[in-house]
Formats: sequence, C-alpha cells, structure tokens
Amino acid sequence: MPETQDNVFMRFLNEKLVPFSTKVAQNRYIQAIGGGSMSLMAIILVGSIFNLLNTLPIEAYQAFLASSGLAGIFTAIYDAAMNFMALFMVASVARGAAKSFGHEELGFENMFLALMAYLIMVPLTANDAGDSLVNLNYLGSRGAFMAFFAALVTTKIHIAVVERGFTIKMPAGVPDSVGKTFTAIIPGFFVAVVFGLLRFAFGFTSYGNMIDCVYTLLQTPLAGITGSLPGFIILIIVAQLLWFVGVHGSYTVLPILFPIWFSYLPENMAAAAAGETIPHMWNIAMYDFACNGGCGCTLGLVLVMALFAKSQRYKQFSKLVVPCGLFNINEPVVFGLPLMYNFTFIIPFMVTPILSLLLAYACIQLGLMPIPTGIIGISSMPIVIYGIMQGSWKIGVYQIVATLMSAAIWFPFFKVADAQALKEEQNTESAELAA
Repeated sequence: MPETQDNVFMRFLNEKLVPFSTKVAQNRYIQAIGGGSMSLMAIILVGSIFNLLNTLPIEAYQAFLASSGLAGIFTAIYDAAMNFMALFMVASVARGAAKSFGHEELGFENMFLALMAYLIMVPLTANDAGDSLVNLNYLGSRGAFMAFFAALVTTKIHIAVVERGFTIKMPAGVPDSVGKTFTAIIPGFFVAVVFGLLRFAFGFTSYGNMIDCVYTLLQTPLAGITGSLPGFIILIIVAQLLWFVGVHGSYTVLPILFPIWFSYLPENMAAAAAGETIPHMWNIAMYDFACNGGCGCTLGLVLVMALFAKSQRYKQFSKLVVPCGLFNINEPVVFGLPLMYNFTFIIPFMVTPILSLLLAYACIQLGLMPIPTGIIGISSMPIVIYGIMQGSWKIGVYQIVATLMSAAIWFPFFKVADAQALKEEQNTESAELAA
C-alpha cells in the first residue's frame, strides 16, 4: 500500500529532523552557551530599563534628569550592564559549562579562571603618561564569541587537569573553600600558559589579537547568515516543524541565536539612546513578532476560541489558555488542544508566523514603525507593552494588527475543529438520552 503524503512527511520529520534537533539541543557546548546566555537576562533587563528611563522623549522630564544629575547615574547603570557584556558572558558560560560537563563543583573557580583567560587576550594601549588603557569594545559585544571560546576551552583544560589528579591536595581538616582555591592553582597555570601562547601567536597575525580575529572570521559571518529575511524564515520553519512533532522548537533554535543577539544588543541600545537608526534589525524582537502568543502566533487562535467557540470543549479550554496566551505562553495550546500532530491546524501553524514576520518587515521598510532594539528577556510581556519596551508605541500597534491578522487566519480552521467537537458532544448527549 503506497504511503500517503502525510505519512511521508511525518516519516521525514521523525527520522531526520527530530534526531538532528535532539542532538543539537543535547549538545553540551550549546547547552553551556545557551544556559550562560539566559543567566544574563537580569543584567540586560536592568540596563534596558534604565536606558528607557533615560531616553523618554519628554522635554520637561529630560530637563529634570539633566538638572538633578539622574541622567548621569542612569547612564552609568546602563554602561555597566551593556559595555562589559563579554566579561559577564565568559563568567556565566564558564560556570554553566562546568555543570554541562559534569563538574558543577568546579563552577565557581572555573568562572574566575575563564575571566583570567579572556583578559589575557584583551589588547592594551598606553596614553602619553604611560598609563595602560583598555578599549571598552573588547569588553563588550565585540568579544562575545571570544568569551564563549575562552569559557569552553578553560573548562576543558580545568576538567582535564582535575580528572588526571594534577592538583594540589590539602590535608584533612582544611576548610573546603581553601582547598578548592589550591585545587585550581595548577589548572589555572595551564590555562594561563595556553592563552598566553595564543596571545603571543596572534600578535604576529594581521589581526593583531585573537578577539579581532574571531570577530572578523566567525562572529560577523554568522551574524550575516541569520541577519536576513530568508534566514529568519528558515529558522521559523524549522522551529515550527519541531513544535509540530512535539519537540520544543524554541529551545532548539534559540540557544544557537542568543550569542548573536547578545552581540547586537549594546550597539542597538546605544543607537536608541542617541536617537539613531538601530543598526541590527534581525534581532530577537523580529523572532518574537513571529510568536505573538507563543509559537504559531496562537494569541489570535485563543481569542477566536474564546469569542466564537460553540462546543463546550473549546469554551472551557479557552478559559485556561487565554490568560496564558496574553503572556506568550502557549504550551497548553500546543500540547493540550493539541496542535502537535494535528493536520487540521498545520497550515495556520506554519503560515501565520511567517506572515507576521513579513508584516513586521513591511512596516519597518515603509517607515510605519521603527526597528526594534532587540531587548532580550521580555518575551513574556503582553503585546503593546512589549512593543513599547522594544522602542515605540508604533511597534505595539503593529502587534495589535498582527494579532488581528492571525485571528483571521486561524478562524476558518478553528471553526472546522469546533464544529467537529460540537457534533461529537451532541452525539454523546443523544446517546446518553437514548440509554
């Protein structure tokens, strides 16, 4: 018996896409980078909030900030959060990497060894007085990928030395905190030697240092691959296909993208603060625009369900999922409705996110809304509030329009499912009355 198209499609997903995505999601290097990046959300949100407070376009308010000195304080907080991103990143990824590779007990010391490794690679200059100076660019987003490299290599060296027993062992009775300090001395020596040699070697290259080399050869090209409309559409399709077969598509795709988006954030925020055009459009906000209410833009679906459901099944279900959808949580819809493995809804589930992204792109190109700044960590904010935090009330208006568009797309498909559910309920009721 020949296979149907649906069977062929599901066979491809289950035999090819799911195993590959599972390997990616379970990769310990990606887990360390993704987990480390997520740990920085608090710092990013604090910096973003104070940047927003410092740039509200109200003349009287700006005059008050200037006269009171608050503008300088808000700027200092923002600078501390955004201009040292590489240092935060290397520490966070190093601690996460120790856990990912099965040595969580080494995480604290590993964090400081990785910081040392990264700082070894930072080039120094001198002023006329002979003072050593550090270019803040090397401590911020420019060094993001070098931070990952330093954290992961340090972790591997640290673990290799400890597992082979090449450590200073303190006698019994020595406090654990002191013992761990001495345990890290020999691994720290190897880390210093390795990164010292790397600094020496890259000094002979045309780049002058390893941070600039990694930025030029790796970070910039990767940003270029994902920094386009076709690239984003491909990412969204992959994520939606994974969701459809019951795999958390966002957890597979986002850890790969977070490092790139983190590197965008300081430059985007600086441009926003200066009133300039945002330089990096393809940031996390553009991905979030394809996820109004969660993957598949299901806020439109749950609103349609709440307003137009005739079956008790969907009337009751909408009471649960509407509050979740307002905060971009739609696992109950994906796994409870369900949307996964449900071919009744596969067309809107795949198409709506892409159309929402295209609508955002068109609005930006036509000047109807500005490029979003790409603040990370606010994806659970309700629409409109999210748009304002990303830079403009106009983005909030776009989100309302996109939600109405998604509702229109979901409506006919939901009506088919609702009619079927209503029929099943009526048949069950008739059977019960007959009995």
